[in-house]
Amino acid sequence: MRRSALLLGLGALLCATACVSLVGGDGGEGGGGGISPSQFMFEPYVPADLLEPGGWKVARVIITLVRKSDEGVRFVPCQVQVEVPESNYRGVVSNEFAQQEAAKAADTAVERVLPQGLMSAEMCKRFRDEMQRLLQGAVPGTRVNEFLERRGSRQKRP
Repeated sequence: MRRSALLLGLGALLCATACVSLVGGDGGEGGGGGISPSQFMFEPYVPADLLEPGGWKVARVIITLVRKSDEGVRFVPCQVQVEVPESNYRGVVSNEFAQQEAAKAADTAVERVLPQGLMSAEMCKRFRDEMQRLLQGAVPGTRVNEFLERRGSRQKRP
C-alpha cells in the first residue's frame, strides 16, 4: 500500500464536520498527491447586488497538512475558507475555474510552507496567507481565511 493511500485513509478517520484532505508528506519532498479541486465546493455567500459590485461564493474545507520529520509524523488540521467573487474585472468566475485554482494554490502553498517546520497555528496561518497570495493572481479579489461565521445571506464580506 502506498504511503499516500495510507495517509488518505487516515484522513477519512479525522473527518468531523467538513472535508478533510491530506496534503504534504515528506515536508514537501514528493508529497501525498495534493488536494482535489472537488474538495472546494463553492456555494453562494453574498448575493449580487445592483448597487455594489458582484456577489461572492465560499468554499470551506479542513485541509490536514502532514509533515514528516525526525520527531515523527505531525498532522495539522487547518480551517480554510475561500471567498471568491462571482465576477471581477476579468469577467465571470465559474465554480470549476475557482475549484481548479484553489486546488493548485493549496498544493503550491503546502510545498512552500511545510518545509519551514512551523508550529501548528503559525503553519496554518502561513498556509492560508500563501494560498491567498497565489489565488490573487488567478482570481483577483479572492480571500482566504479561517472559518468565519455567517450571520445571514446578506452579510457583507469581512
